[in-house]
Amino acid sequence: MDRVDVAIVGAGPVGAALAASLVRDGRSVRVLEARAAPSRDARTLALSHASRERLEEAGGWPAQAATPITEIHVSQKGGAGRTLITAADQDLPALGYTVAYSALEEVLEARLAALGANVSWGAACEAIELGAQAARIRLSGGESLEARLLVLADGGANARRLPGLAYSEKDYGQVAITGPVHADRPHRGRAWERFTPRGPVALLPVGERYALVWTAAPAEAQRILALDDAAFLAELQAHFGDRAGRFVAAGPRATFPLKLRTINTPIALRTVIAGNAAQAMHPIAGQGLNIGLRDAAALAAILRADPACDPGAGAVLEAYRDSRRRDAGRGVAFTDFLVDAFMDRRRVVTWGRAAALTLLDLVPPARRWLAGRMIGGAPSP
Repeated sequence: MDRVDVAIVGAGPVGAALAASLVRDGRSVRVLEARAAPSRDARTLALSHASRERLEEAGGWPAQAATPITEIHVSQKGGAGRTLITAADQDLPALGYTVAYSALEEVLEARLAALGANVSWGAACEAIELGAQAARIRLSGGESLEARLLVLADGGANARRLPGLAYSEKDYGQVAITGPVHADRPHRGRAWERFTPRGPVALLPVGERYALVWTAAPAEAQRILALDDAAFLAELQAHFGDRAGRFVAAGPRATFPLKLRTINTPIALRTVIAGNAAQAMHPIAGQGLNIGLRDAAALAAILRADPACDPGAGAVLEAYRDSRRRDAGRGVAFTDFLVDAFMDRRRVVTWGRAAALTLLDLVPPARRWLAGRMIGGAPSP
């Protein structure tokens, strides 16, 4: 039976980045992935500058495939107020970056291979048994292994197997329409976040185009998805306005439901739950993967501080939970607040949003504070 310090279930960005950090630090690691091969997913990720630094530290930053976001323009439809958040305000080269999931996946895959990491594809978990000394995992092929620490970074596929773990879910009653769109003027590194009574619309710079995230009610989303390109672009133009120019081309589109899902605790006996397995959020503030990468970085830092420690010891798990409570909790609460606040159509609330956006635009310290939290998360207590 294989025995390792850490078994990581899930070879996505969070699991792979954590594995790269731990292998580099001398821990024995096994990465278990249910998929038979890397996904080569074409979707666009939005990563903060702090996430870039963490991925660079792990040796997994796809520099050639990243598009910098140097400005974020925030406004609301049907009401006054706007604000512009800039990288210059934060004294950074960029607030964040857009990267294709597949590009990040390939760089992390190459990094793990260069480190000699043990990655098993097509290794779905059949059963998990937690013990005082180790976690035992039985795989679909019949193999079993033991790990002093089990990390679930699998999007939530296995957490419900474990006693004491449960999820809370909030359905926003919205669907995100995603896909590439082209405008008749260059984006110059500016991202757009436009709040409307029907849901937010975001445009993220990717290469010479934008990645669109358009939220709508499920029935409305299906109607929009069925439109041909010309009708789709006309409807997007009417809904978003002409701030980014005229939309002249669109690519393939997809949809996914928008829900908030959180786990009751990010730790169990000999176990850490990280990334989307711990918290899955609305994309409105671009916090999901960034918080997941902070999960991975926090755990790696705790284990690096004491190379001789038992990685699954109770004190280590408690330290991890304490280190993530404030950041993850506030990230979830902030995202949920934005969704609810900007979906409220009451006139007095619209005025309040206008005042808040105007205040951010007129008071640079407030704008810098908000941007700093979005980039790096809440500081540890």
